Amino acid sequence: MSDLWDCEDRRMVRVGEFFLAEDDESALRVGPRRSHDFPAVPCDGIYPDEAVLRWEAQLTGTRSTLRDVVPMANDGFTVFAVPEPLCGALAAAGSARLRAAARAWAEAASEPDDEISPANAADLLERVAALAGSRAEEHLDLYCWYFAP
Repeated sequence: MSDLWDCEDRRMVRVGEFFLAEDDESALRVGPRRSHDFPAVPCDGIYPDEAVLRWEAQLTGTRSTLRDVVPMANDGFTVFAVPEPLCGALAAAGSARLRAAARAWAEAASEPDDEISPANAADLLERVAALAGSRAEEHLDLYCWYFAP
């Protein structure tokens, strides 16, 4: 069980990634310790479901309901589809707009174990936006899995 805990500060480790997949069935095959060939961006240390909702509010002015592919159960694992309005907004947003949304997200992360620096937030959001931009040309959908025991 030692790999589930950050020994320096005793917080639970959250691991996950945003990834492109053909469909829900393909998305079911991802998760911790499962290798895959999908284009992906790691998102360790955050709650990506909360981040996605904040990003969507910042970039579209709305909040969708996340669609679970694998609903979170007692094991702390989930897979969800990133809402289409956010995918479109990420793909269309310029770097300045993404950085502004990332900064707002970083400032809103008020819980000690939810903190993310503005620089790391911008890097993650720009990389997820690149995935969102490539999904249409590759005929794939954007998903996220994470594990938060």
